[in-house]
Amino acid sequence: NNLNAKLFYRYEIPLPPLSAQGELVAEVEGYEAVIAGARQVVANWRPKVSVDAGWPVVELGEICTIVRGSSPRPKSSSLYYGGPIPRLMVADITRDGMYATPSIDSLTELGATKSRPMKKGDVIIAASGNPGLPTILATDACIHDGFAGLRDIDQSVNREYLYWCLWAQHEIHGAQSVGAVFKNLTTHQIKEFQIPLPPLGVQEEIVAGIEEERVRVEAAGELAGLVGGRLRGAVGRVWGE
Repeated sequence: NNLNAKLFYRYEIPLPPLSAQGELVAEVEGYEAVIAGARQVVANWRPKVSVDAGWPVVELGEICTIVRGSSPRPKSSSLYYGGPIPRLMVADITRDGMYATPSIDSLTELGATKSRPMKKGDVIIAASGNPGLPTILATDACIHDGFAGLRDIDQSVNREYLYWCLWAQHEIHGAQSVGAVFKNLTTHQIKEFQIPLPPLGVQEEIVAGIEEERVRVEAAGELAGLVGGRLRGAVGRVWGE
């Protein structure tokens, strides 16, 4: 917990020639600049749906059926929990992003009858915990009462386009949520979400453009990791590693 001052005298510092020290500092600073820039790209990227004033805008409730999730009680009962039926959690969404595969919690077949089963490809919105956070189910799963599920989505709507519209509005939705301790979005609020609805072909173009950006941002994150390895290697050379 405490370092005795005498211990500092025993610290060993590798001491290459002064010119080599300067070269190392310059190399490390160069790596740090690249890492900082790459991380800034990742941190600041926000998918954006550029809306044309001529596009119609519809309420979410007009283009799908919105259902609230449900949870069997009591929560500790082995009759309902711990079975083979996956149950979506907010942490699954924050981990997986657009396509979530629930892997944290599960229900028994009896528990699933007291929850809200949803199908692979259904769009889900967090109503609490992280209000407005969307995902698309990568597999059949149940949702609890902290989620709203979108069913029977109109064929004029591309699901990935809808996901990005909801994601872009995520912070706005969170600000509109209600509740003193845990913020919650009501089903009524979710039905009133405003969705710009251009032709399907335009929606697909928007999705393709965002995906291209996402791939580049992901590459920036990978670059930060790669350069971080080089930085550690540069420092390690001083210690003969």
